Amino acid sequence: MTDQHSDLRALQQRFQDYLQGNSEEFEKDIISTENALAEHRLGAYYNAYRIRLIECLATDFSALQKALGEHDFELMVLDYLKLYPSEDPSVRWVGQHMAEFLRHSGHHDSQFLAELAAFEWAQGLCFDAANSERLVTLEDMAQLDPAAWPLLSFRFHASLRWLDLHCNVAPYAVALDEEQPLPEKTSDEIPVRWLLWRREMSPNWRSLEVAEAWAIEAAYHGANFSELCEGLLEWLGEDLVAVTAAGYLKQWIHDELIIELQLQD
Repeated sequence: MTDQHSDLRALQQRFQDYLQGNSEEFEKDIISTENALAEHRLGAYYNAYRIRLIECLATDFSALQKALGEHDFELMVLDYLKLYPSEDPSVRWVGQHMAEFLRHSGHHDSQFLAELAAFEWAQGLCFDAANSERLVTLEDMAQLDPAAWPLLSFRFHASLRWLDLHCNVAPYAVALDEEQPLPEKTSDEIPVRWLLWRREMSPNWRSLEVAEAWAIEAAYHGANFSELCEGLLEWLGEDLVAVTAAGYLKQWIHDELIIELQLQD
């Protein structure tokens, strides 16, 4: 690398450090005049940078912004950026630590706000996930030899993810988005698992009963149909496990969650 390139890289680093509030050394690189001090010239960039990040985070966390109000949201983002400055070339990832930040923020409603942020961030990840060229259909299932079912395992759509949430942030976020009356905030000691995925370019979600929550996690990690049935004995009688597991599988296919059927050796 030439000295000229090294000097440019150093200059860029000083500018970045200034924008992120880590150093004021860059002011020495700016000429002051009687009409415009260096700190005033740079202040326009300093403020514009933060305004841009606030706008990005307001898009990623629109429900959170509405829950806090625009003013408090902006103040929260400024505090967030002090701990988690944007370090990725893409602003898409600047909000990835928001839930963790809110969880430890000391806010009187920290758990609810943290789970609301986690829920919105997960929706964004669902939307960004890779597409699948093919989805398994019920017709595909009907063509299988019934004798193959016990060793049948599944590959799921890349957008699939789940969150275990104590608070009712999902219906609360919907009410905020649709400007409907807000439900009373609730928090349960035992979390509810929420399944999230993308369908037809839109994020979808639904809550799961504990048996299905276990089943889809086990299937996601490679459990075959026989192993699902065996595991479901924890909650169901032996006469119900096969039909229940088949019902889950039908629902997952209907939700466009499964992209491949695999027969284990």
